[in-house]
Amino acid sequence: MKTKKITITAMIALLALIIVIPVQAQHGQFKDKTDKERTEEYARIKSAKIAFITEHVNLSPEEAQTFWPLYNEMGQKREEITHNLMERFKGLDENEEVSEEQAEEIMQQRFAQEEALLDLKKEYHKKYTEVLPATRVLKLYEAEHKFRGMLMERLRGRDGERRPEGDRRRAPEKEKVEPK
Repeated sequence: MKTKKITITAMIALLALIIVIPVQAQHGQFKDKTDKERTEEYARIKSAKIAFITEHVNLSPEEAQTFWPLYNEMGQKREEITHNLMERFKGLDENEEVSEEQAEEIMQQRFAQEEALLDLKKEYHKKYTEVLPATRVLKLYEAEHKFRGMLMERLRGRDGERRPEGDRRRAPEKEKVEPK
């Protein structure tokens, strides 16, 4: 019975994600939102992600109670690491010239961030496997990847255009034909 509820919740959340995001992205409303609207949108996306992962990893209610606090804790730590680096780049204008020393310093900071993120992933992988079998932790990583891909597709509002697998370049704009 509880599995049915989780599945239904996941489907509803996904449906909301599939309908709401593309419509807003197509009309340019996503970036024109107030802070409150962005916060609400973020909460809807987060709910959809939770439902998607819960279904794909097939978490029981008991597993979910142990797993989600860990997952959220890792997400918060990951956000802190990436936020620190983003703060460093805030003052840099993309047209601004940087010296060789500055460029090297920036790259070293970026490497340190990537190392910190990898260490965090390893730490939480170990914690996840204390809660779930490794096969289901692998499903977690696959579900995260699939969800991120779905979200990016929706945000791009690409009208169903597909690129070859692995090609991350932006899809070409459709040619506009003007009436004569």
